[in-house]
Amino acid sequence: MPENNLVYASPESLGIPSQAILDFLDEMRDCRLAMHSYIVLRHGKVAAEGYCAPFDENRKHRLYSVSKSFTSVAIGMMITEGKITLQDKVADFFPEYIPENPSPYLMRTTIRDLLMMASCHETGTYEWDTPNFVEAFFKNDIIKHEPGTIFHYDTSATVQLCAIVEKLSGKPMLDYMRPLLDKLGISKDVWCVQTPEGGSWTGSGILCTPRDLARFALFCLHRGEWNGEQLVSREYMEEATSCQIDTTVADGGMPSPLGYGYQFWMLKDGGFSCNGMGSQFAFMMPKYDTILITTADNQAVHAADDTIRQAFYRLLSKLSDEALPENPELQKELADRSKLTLPLPVGGKTTKLAAKISGVKYEFEENLFGFKWMKVDVAEDACTVHYEKGTGVHSLKMYMGEYGPLTFPEKYAGKRIGVLDTNYQCVSAGAWRSDNTFLGMIYSVDDYLGCIRMQLTFKDDTLTVFMTKFAEDFFGDYRGYIAGHAVKD
Repeated sequence: MPENNLVYASPESLGIPSQAILDFLDEMRDCRLAMHSYIVLRHGKVAAEGYCAPFDENRKHRLYSVSKSFTSVAIGMMITEGKITLQDKVADFFPEYIPENPSPYLMRTTIRDLLMMASCHETGTYEWDTPNFVEAFFKNDIIKHEPGTIFHYDTSATVQLCAIVEKLSGKPMLDYMRPLLDKLGISKDVWCVQTPEGGSWTGSGILCTPRDLARFALFCLHRGEWNGEQLVSREYMEEATSCQIDTTVADGGMPSPLGYGYQFWMLKDGGFSCNGMGSQFAFMMPKYDTILITTADNQAVHAADDTIRQAFYRLLSKLSDEALPENPELQKELADRSKLTLPLPVGGKTTKLAAKISGVKYEFEENLFGFKWMKVDVAEDACTVHYEKGTGVHSLKMYMGEYGPLTFPEKYAGKRIGVLDTNYQCVSAGAWRSDNTFLGMIYSVDDYLGCIRMQLTFKDDTLTVFMTKFAEDFFGDYRGYIAGHAVKD
């Protein structure tokens, strides 16, 4: 199987005006979205794709909850093989975890209930420090209700589905799926973050290339068929990718009021999607025979997911049923524009106060996360923030006018949740919003995605810091206000 078995064609030959894709990219840029990649496919062929360094076509990218749709397909494989049914009770697979007096709601919960995100629980069943995510599903005091009745988005449900696959197959879920993945041409080295107990965290943890996700989406668009071979039951895939439960009154507000299938979201016009935090998307529209793949880190951007979804709908409205005349000029512009970039902080590269504040040490008042002091080295090419907190003395270099590489100084989880053994690779940039206010932006571009926004405001002999972090379970100390006064170093 070749490394890239996707077929490529010009947008116009597929009935897509190059301008329609350029308009989509314009909207992403104008809304300052942090897009890492995009791929547009129609009639089974790639019309356009683009990447933002350090990401490229070969780089494995965290899918977050797009991983749930892979889990659904794994369940579909087991159903196709006759190993399980939708009506099997989840408790029957884990007798070792059943409490002494189990809730009847818990005991009635089925595989189908979990696939629909309609378990018996009102909230998630584990925290980041829970030692065993699978066991926690059964051993908790969470108020319960009749399963299969109410939609409640809960990664705990996907954890159980994956655990069933791994228990019955005796191997990690992606290894079990490997024969299917090989037929799709999906990379051999796709992998998944592990739960604390060592299972695959396929509710959020799969990493693959955008092209791998495009192959998976083509497989789902064709309802489990690939090159004329039905690899997963068509009946199952049709159910999985159609509405099975209403999401109108979803707890906390969810990304689609159009319903939910089996770990797939519904779109208008009979479409469906795989959705992941930060704008990881595979939008599949059978009516138009069109797919959009995106990877990104838009956790910090309000309504980014809706922006992308609506921009995709606008692109669809411009499609033609017939091939269009080739447009070499716009095709070249599209190729140039497909070299994506992250939005830079807005502001100047210098400050008139540089000589006054550069290298000055500011001692902080007592604060929530134990920051002791900070000083900033101001230069034309970068501002470097030095500081001390409970984990030691650290530095964060933020480049002016461009993003540059940064290894984050504190360690967070890597291959396994709860094992803090990895310094994340990041990119950073900064700008002076005014002479006395500096804005820094740090993006983790590692296997875990997230960002920190840092504002430093200098006034007389004081420094006030305000930080926000947008990340699932890291950068936790980098948020809130800190106040300090200049002292002699």
